[in-house]
Amino acid sequence: MREYINGDDRVLEAVIPNYSGARRGEMTVVNWNQLDELATFGDRDLRIIEEVGKTSTAKQIDPIEIRTICMRADADLHPDQYRRNQARLARTQDNEDQETVRLSCIAQLTRECGIDRGDVFMANANTKTLVDLITNKKSEFDIELLVERIMVFAAERSGRSLDEIRDWLEPLVSMIAPLGTVAAAGEQRGNGHLFAAHIRLIEFRKALSRFKVYARDEVGQSIGLVLQVTDQSIEFINERLEQLDRMLGKFADMFEGYDDSILKLEKLRRDIAFALDGWEELIVAWEEAEEGMDMAGGEQAVERAIYHIMNFLPVIPDKELYPDDTIGGTGVDVERARQSLVHEMHSWSTNAVDHELQARIKEAKERDGA
Repeated sequence: MREYINGDDRVLEAVIPNYSGARRGEMTVVNWNQLDELATFGDRDLRIIEEVGKTSTAKQIDPIEIRTICMRADADLHPDQYRRNQARLARTQDNEDQETVRLSCIAQLTRECGIDRGDVFMANANTKTLVDLITNKKSEFDIELLVERIMVFAAERSGRSLDEIRDWLEPLVSMIAPLGTVAAAGEQRGNGHLFAAHIRLIEFRKALSRFKVYARDEVGQSIGLVLQVTDQSIEFINERLEQLDRMLGKFADMFEGYDDSILKLEKLRRDIAFALDGWEELIVAWEEAEEGMDMAGGEQAVERAIYHIMNFLPVIPDKELYPDDTIGGTGVDVERARQSLVHEMHSWSTNAVDHELQARIKEAKERDGA
């Protein structure tokens, strides 16, 4: 969906695949309030349409907020019991992630406090250490006492009041939670639904790269284009995770410029969420096809999945990839390559993969280049 501002009016529009016979991968735009005129929707879909219609800002329809709306609708109204259960599990996982991220933030502040105060134990604290101490019934460890001590340290370091530090910690944790835990040296980031989606994209890239080695040449060209766009997304996200790590490495300093810290975290979350938006459906299409690859017709199903993925690649806009480059052109190049491959490999009359057509075009290109 997208938001369109027309004077004082805010119009929500739905961008959906166009299956009316136009070129493959083309999208069509309709008014959000007219969606129910295009199809018959169940209660789950009607709930989502209604909740999105209640939004008033672009921020409320970013991928993170839409995920929350869809997850609530799935948990309450999805006709498939399995999907309802999965949505409820995801909601529970989000709550658990938030608590784990909270502990990782406390661990980071503990390390900073330990380094500042010369306390070796505190300087080497990590999330696992805190979890072990909290869950060990024989331990006399008092997490609240530790939190109070690091709050005092953060207040002194940032020049803020103790009450401000107490009030601001949880909002910071909530902003960080989808991006995963604050990792100490030697630790790996974990938890967080955005970080988990990033890992899925990386694993998808590896699987596709392995398949490309054995794929036919014409399929390999399509995979190459998908890998190019996948690499752009992964690199884009990695750059922002590095920015996040630099911020979180000086956690106490985030309180000094609290408002600025929140704005920076919001932008990082937004960038990463939009970079991942659209990939999950494509990854699922690949996984379903790959699972049946050894069955009769399995290879053809995988190739169809690859063509589907290529047609609906979520290409990051050039202005986001290269904000300092006024020329850009990557997005245009990807679109040209995609359309060239689609036209080359499909029959224009039946829309089926046409290998003879592909071979004739390839031969013609070779003659022209000779």
